[in-house]
Amino acid sequence: MKKLNKNLLTAALVMCASASVSAASLDFRQEYKHDSKTYASRVKIGGGVGNYYFGVEAMQEGKPFSEWESKGNEFDFGYRHKIDDHWSIIPGMPITFLKGHVTYKPQVRVQYKFDSGLTAKLRYRHEFRDFSDDRSSEQKSKVTANLDYNYNYFQFGLEGNYEKGLDDQVFFDNGDSNWDAVFKLGYKGQDWSWRPYVEFANVSVSSKSSDRQLRSRVGITYSW
Repeated sequence: MKKLNKNLLTAALVMCASASVSAASLDFRQEYKHDSKTYASRVKIGGGVGNYYFGVEAMQEGKPFSEWESKGNEFDFGYRHKIDDHWSIIPGMPITFLKGHVTYKPQVRVQYKFDSGLTAKLRYRHEFRDFSDDRSSEQKSKVTANLDYNYNYFQFGLEGNYEKGLDDQVFFDNGDSNWDAVFKLGYKGQDWSWRPYVEFANVSVSSKSSDRQLRSRVGITYSW
């Protein structure tokens, strides 16, 4: 699996360096969950060729720099189909490689851009998780809704997620479903290549309780 992840990363770097890539970005994000006091981070590189997009993500856990450990990797690819000036449909397939399992995430997103500058998105994802041991594979469904708006150099976003297990999984309050809500704020000045951003989310503390907690994220994206 490590060899496969290395090959995926190498392929993404080569594609991003290619002259045919229409846009590319490098993103670093740090996360902290306030009740469970846990840290996580990720580095993601992505790009696009025509209507196709791709990305590779390296995930870490533990305190920044001093306790970082690799958590896993994700490879993502998909296709953006613009129907008209308002509607787009975007199918994709993220594949996540974590310790002990691989998760395939076929998905489709529908997007509508209003004349006011507001963008609404709705995504359905169906996840298939295969374990490296004798455990049976698992499935779950996940729905994500987004509202995004740009004002001058600021980017505002609201996101809601709902997931439901299909194989007796326990996600939240001893049940087979879970949800979260996210507020996002970013800033990108005129002719800037850098975009700093923050996110604040209401997420669950554990699968065994009904407690909720704040998840804070801070990150920066470089685009070229």
